Amino acid sequence: MKTLYKNTIALYLTGIFCMLIFATSCKKDKEGQGAPSITRVRTLVRPGDSQLTPLDSTVTSGDVGVTYVIEGENLKSTNRVEFNGASAYLNTALFSDKSIVVMIPTTATWINQTGKLTLTNAYGSTSFNFSIKQPAPAITDVSQFAGNPGDVITITGLRFDQVSSVKFGTTAAQVISSTSTELKVTVPAGALGAVSVTTPGGTGTGPYVSYDGVVVPILLPFGFRNLFYDDQITAGYDFNFGGANADVNNTEMVKRGTHSIKLTYTGNYAGYAVGSNTPVDLTDKTYVKFSIYGTTGTEGKIVKVALGDFDNRNVSVVLHAGKWTNYVVPIDRFQNASQPGKPTSLNWIGFQELSGNAPETIYLDDIGVY
Repeated sequence: MKTLYKNTIALYLTGIFCMLIFATSCKKDKEGQGAPSITRVRTLVRPGDSQLTPLDSTVTSGDVGVTYVIEGENLKSTNRVEFNGASAYLNTALFSDKSIVVMIPTTATWINQTGKLTLTNAYGSTSFNFSIKQPAPAITDVSQFAGNPGDVITITGLRFDQVSSVKFGTTAAQVISSTSTELKVTVPAGALGAVSVTTPGGTGTGPYVSYDGVVVPILLPFGFRNLFYDDQITAGYDFNFGGANADVNNTEMVKRGTHSIKLTYTGNYAGYAVGSNTPVDLTDKTYVKFSIYGTTGTEGKIVKVALGDFDNRNVSVVLHAGKWTNYVVPIDRFQNASQPGKPTSLNWIGFQELSGNAPETIYLDDIGVY
């Protein structure tokens, strides 16, 4: 009797277990069946923040390249998600029947957009009102980083659509023409400082440049606080040594204006400098700025830039052939153990050939401090 009783209990428990498995299996089979619907979109993490956002972080617009959670019904079998017609990458491991996690693709447009999020599975599709935010503009280059009032310069970059303002420091410039990637503006009186572009997506500043391809790019400001050379030696004098010949009235290759310095190194490690008859106070200055055009054979070669001391206050910059390159170097980097601390005054800025690459020719323009 005991054996029969035990067998009955075992059969009963087995039956319940099988029913539970069957019910679970049926539930899984039914997941994702039926046309999808969307109830809301919320953030997963805020841009730049690794912490998950609260569950009440509902949004009706989003940024490209940012991940969001779509909530609704019958979502597990989703096979296509589109933001304004641009398909998002789908990772089904992040899907449940009531939510999916997707990133807005970088190809999603904010220009003339439909403002629709469309989700599709085998049973149908649904659309939801959701717009793409215009990203902040990015400045990649400025045709001149100095100029006179009224000069027209070109700013190149990305996402300049619906530009509302361009500034040099805090001074507004007049926009003459604009496209998504290029602006032509008139240099205003008093133009000095970072170039910025403002659109509905925000404000971008730039350009950022690295003087040797290794250091973290540095913001290149517009203008000079003291000029050593623009179309002529503005500060006083120049000198050379070791086989450097300088034509300060060159017209062959000019960055801005009518003249540049054609500097020919006939001897390895030769040097050249432009100086000021009156020492320039550096206590309120931040950067040394200059432009170099490298001729054939100079790509990747090194020039030592010195502030009043070729041995102890110098920084090496990398040349680029066939184009003008703008350089900006923080003044506090011109120091070593023998001459510690940021220099407080400046008599000359020097350029020494450092690759043993003579004969070599480069052109210099717009030399000064900011």
